[in-house]
Amino acid sequence: MKWARIALRFGYLPLVLIGWNALALLVVERGASKAWLPALLVLAIGLSFIAERILPYEVDWNRAHGDTLRDTLHAAVNEVANFSTLLLLPIFTSLLAIEGVWPSQSPFIVEVLLSILVLDLGITLAHLASHRVQLLWRFHAVHHSVKRMYGFNGLMKHPLHQAIETVSGTAPLILLGLPTDVATALVFAVAVQLLLQHSNVDYWVGPLRYALAVNEVHRFHHQKDAELGDVNFGLFTTLWDQLLGTFHFEEREPFVSDELGIGAEPDYPVDYWHQLVEPFRTRERGNAGVGA
Repeated sequence: MKWARIALRFGYLPLVLIGWNALALLVVERGASKAWLPALLVLAIGLSFIAERILPYEVDWNRAHGDTLRDTLHAAVNEVANFSTLLLLPIFTSLLAIEGVWPSQSPFIVEVLLSILVLDLGITLAHLASHRVQLLWRFHAVHHSVKRMYGFNGLMKHPLHQAIETVSGTAPLILLGLPTDVATALVFAVAVQLLLQHSNVDYWVGPLRYALAVNEVHRFHHQKDAELGDVNFGLFTTLWDQLLGTFHFEEREPFVSDELGIGAEPDYPVDYWHQLVEPFRTRERGNAGVGA
């Protein structure tokens, strides 16, 4: 078991971040059946569960907190929505794209990396706004209600907030003329990144923590103290947080469940259906961003 822990410690991040995305790029670029992508994502989720039990950051976060069904439903709904948007992409691109802007002659991997950078800016700004604007926070609060961080709950978002982030991230790409095959690889990369960002695997990041928005960095964002958690809004990189002045990392004691959640709403609903309707309830709430 010791060799497995060492392998995961240093190999998990490159395996998932580079290896899994490389497989998806091959599937898309070579025109293979798109059915391979959901299969690869399911395998990535399975690997995440196994790795979290071999090398957990926090053992207690491997224990269900009455949230297994909820997280499964959130993930299923949001991923189906993500892949469904690919069907509409060619329509929006044909109507709105500025012709000749997208670097279609570049290598496929360069196109995907460019799309990630642009998407990350849009999502970072939408994420930041969701901690400043009360109406947006109502929907974003669903994601911040988690009391443990493990890979699968990275996919846990209210579907309307998921739509807001999707539009914010993809609208600039549509105007630039994002090709459908690049968008397909991008959707897969987003799902994989959410697994990594919320992972309970104690994988090694090292100096890359200042460039990649991975779990070691993102845990600071899920603190229930509004002021402490008002940092690290990026999905893929820390670049935009660095420029916005919202990046934060420090060496500290391991995070525990009591530090996570929504400080102003400790009794936030746990089950899926109540989380869907909670943003529409009219009652006194904490300030936007409380529990960030």
